[in-house]
Amino acid sequence: MDKTTMIVIAVIVIVVLGFIFKKLMASEIKKNDPTLDEPRDSDTRPGNQGIKHTRQK
Repeated sequence: MDKTTMIVIAVIVIVVLGFIFKKLMASEIKKNDPTLDEPRDSDTRPGNQGIKHTRQK
């Protein structure tokens, strides 16, 4: 392969990866929406973010 073809393929791969990461970030923002009926993170104490307890202690 010549140099131009490799550059075009690299640019296309970078654009596709950027699009995938953009979609993933948008879905995470949507999951963390504070107006949801049941928030994703129910334990907001420092160091416990992301842990969802099923029972009260």
